[in-house]
Amino acid sequence: MLFMGSYRINMNKGAETNVVKSIGWTVASKWSSKLIGMVNTIILARLLAPEDFGIVAMATIILAMLDAMTQVGVNLYIFRQKGDDPRLFNTAWTVNIIQGLVIALIVVLAAPAVAGFFGEAAVLNIIYCLAATKLIQGFQNVGVLIAQKQLKFHIDFYVTLTTRVSYLVVTLSLAIWLKSYWAIVFGQMTSVLIGVCSSYFFHSYRPKFQLYNWRPLYHYSLSTIPLSLGRYFNNNSDSAIVGKFTSAHFLGGYHVVSNLAGLFTKELLMPVIRGLIPNLSRLKDQADFDKTYRLTLALAVYAFLPIGIGLSMVSTELIHVLLGDQWLNFANILAWLSIYMMINGILMFASEQILVIMNKEYLSNRLMWYRNMVLFSTLGVIYYLDDYHQLPFALVVSTLFTLPIILWTIATVFKRSIGFFIVMWWPAIISCGLMAAVLYFVPFSDDIFPLLLLGLKIATGLVIYLVSVLGLFIIRGYPEHSPEALLISKAPLIKRLTILKKA
Repeated sequence: MLFMGSYRINMNKGAETNVVKSIGWTVASKWSSKLIGMVNTIILARLLAPEDFGIVAMATIILAMLDAMTQVGVNLYIFRQKGDDPRLFNTAWTVNIIQGLVIALIVVLAAPAVAGFFGEAAVLNIIYCLAATKLIQGFQNVGVLIAQKQLKFHIDFYVTLTTRVSYLVVTLSLAIWLKSYWAIVFGQMTSVLIGVCSSYFFHSYRPKFQLYNWRPLYHYSLSTIPLSLGRYFNNNSDSAIVGKFTSAHFLGGYHVVSNLAGLFTKELLMPVIRGLIPNLSRLKDQADFDKTYRLTLALAVYAFLPIGIGLSMVSTELIHVLLGDQWLNFANILAWLSIYMMINGILMFASEQILVIMNKEYLSNRLMWYRNMVLFSTLGVIYYLDDYHQLPFALVVSTLFTLPIILWTIATVFKRSIGFFIVMWWPAIISCGLMAAVLYFVPFSDDIFPLLLLGLKIATGLVIYLVSVLGLFIIRGYPEHSPEALLISKAPLIKRLTILKKA
């Protein structure tokens, strides 16, 4: 029996430990940050109106676009370089400051046009404040990136936690006092300032202005900016369309539930990718790297497919419990956006930074812009039909259309068939189907307290999914090279039972 079988990645014990630790710290960093953000959003949703969120969202759209247009990919560039050259680190820090300054100046000059585009005069002053915030952020200590390269992710955790806690405290305090969108704006400014200060407190590196050997970084940025800009359009085009052609109220609700959907789906995947990238960059030259990538992609599907589907099935109860009755009209939007964010997160994992560390950034750019072409076509149809409530459903259709093309391209890169990568997925897909069927067809009493009903549905879905996955694992004969085998082999209880059995 292969119940105790495990999938062995070709690395020594020390490297495997570093992978686990780095992923653990990045998961702790991002998930604690997102948990704090979720608490902040839940409380703000009861203190502020959807219009407040909508006005701030209008202002951040232009800032995010300019950030993407000037994003030079300093972190990935540093990760790809061998050794620790202080001159390179100083150059990266200097480039970040220049980038922040350029963005701030352009934002200030473009602010009147942006306010006119959305038809909201209140957006103007918010943009000025966010421009100052971006300038301050450029001075963050490059030591945080150095620590990530050296797999010391606990430093990033400390900086992130300090920043998010300060944002929570300041924003909620101001929201209780001001009862307006300025609580969000001033909260962002304060947290960025504290974050920059904490980056110097938690890391001893002291950068200085220097532009050493900047041309390779410049040429590298020319290949990564299209990817960053493409990612911006992929993530924000829907919000820009909604902000232009609908009210601040609808944009605010759309923005909040979109963030909520991303929080439980794509944003949960980001820390895993962040922890894997420095490690996978060291393993990319190994002969069985494609198998390592295949397994990590399968693990992502196993983890985030049920989260996206499950969130969709409990969207009404989740909004009722977390945000309140004034947000219930956005429950259907949350249901579709959760699926969209989940699929988008898997596509991001499959085709973006993985290809960059394999020195195939141009292919990653082409795939991103292919996804955008499909997305723009979808937005065009929605604009023609003038029914923006159907936008989330249309986004799901667009991602399903791009999924096979992305997988086929990845398979071609590794000189494998597309089935090599997706054959591991079917147990998770079937188990999610069973989970969704139970949650949809089994009647739950409406008389149950909302929080209890939400917990009951989540527990039911989790049990159905886990039992189905385990059952299919047993029916398949305990396949050794599978996500289930790897997870079971890492379970502390299973390890103890194995040791006792051998004794």
